[in-house]
Amino acid sequence: MKRTILPNQFIAVVITLLLFIAGCGPEEEAHEYLSITNTEYVNGTDTDDGMIMRVYTYDIQTKALTKLSDLPYTSQYPLTVASLANDTIYYSGVGKDKGDELFSYDIQAQKTQQLSTGLFAINSIIPDTVDHTLVMAAVKKGERPVKVIFFDQKTQEMNILNDYDSDTTTWDISFNPETRKTYAIQYSEEEQYIHMEQSNKAQTPLVPPNHTIIEIDPISMQTRKVIELHEEQILTLSARADQIMIATAKHINKYPIEYSMVNIRTGERTKMSFPIKASSELRLSKDGRGFYFLGEYVDANIKHERGIYYYDLKTQEFEEVFLQKEGFINNFILLSNP
Repeated sequence: MKRTILPNQFIAVVITLLLFIAGCGPEEEAHEYLSITNTEYVNGTDTDDGMIMRVYTYDIQTKALTKLSDLPYTSQYPLTVASLANDTIYYSGVGKDKGDELFSYDIQAQKTQQLSTGLFAINSIIPDTVDHTLVMAAVKKGERPVKVIFFDQKTQEMNILNDYDSDTTTWDISFNPETRKTYAIQYSEEEQYIHMEQSNKAQTPLVPPNHTIIEIDPISMQTRKVIELHEEQILTLSARADQIMIATAKHINKYPIEYSMVNIRTGERTKMSFPIKASSELRLSKDGRGFYFLGEYVDANIKHERGIYYYDLKTQEFEEVFLQKEGFINNFILLSNP
């Protein structure tokens, strides 16, 4: 017998089908934004009252710039990152026992909490990675090498990669939301010291030690070498999908800077030429159409201010994001808000 569907039942069936279709469809696109650290004097240009770390976000879609908060600048290196997913700003600040520690600032409650102990300096902070884990490049008290540290935000425990390796240091880190892996630039401090002695003796520019990019599985802590560059410094990296964008130099603290794309799976390197001057803070866009960078873009006819720009790889056009007009732009990071 043919079943008759009453009006109310029909509505229920339609809603169920729509929910099913929505559930089977692609996940909603994450909302991407830049988190920016800008250090400024508390009272304009008056140095007497010290400096602050001013935290901004820049919405990729709406292009809206928002000031989130002012935080005390007490660390060796001013570093903040705003996690909109957690409604929290993570930052470096002087701890109770000296040295720089990891702090959190609850944006709604306006409360600060010291999260770590036993650190001396923090160079990078990446939130919203895997299983509520925050990744840092940081130095432990009494030690010299920069380590890759995974910080569990629930238990507040630190898992340190190769904790007892006293020679390998980490220059920069990047998290790839597509592979869910962390990537790190590393080199030997002993090898760098040897090169430094040779440079001082010969009075020649300092040749860097070999630099390696490794891939780190955050669950197993297993590592894999992606690429190793012979006597070439990798200044920064940005991992996205199947590519890593890098900036490199043949001599430490010397131009020119070269840019390349590295295939994560094969390690194949492709050199690229861009009209920019940027030695840090490169961030590949999710769609792969361009990248954000901190620095200047080169134009023979116009002097461009230092700032954060977007470069479109296809059109070769620039877009101003945040120019350095007041204070100093220290760093920025590209993040997603689910």
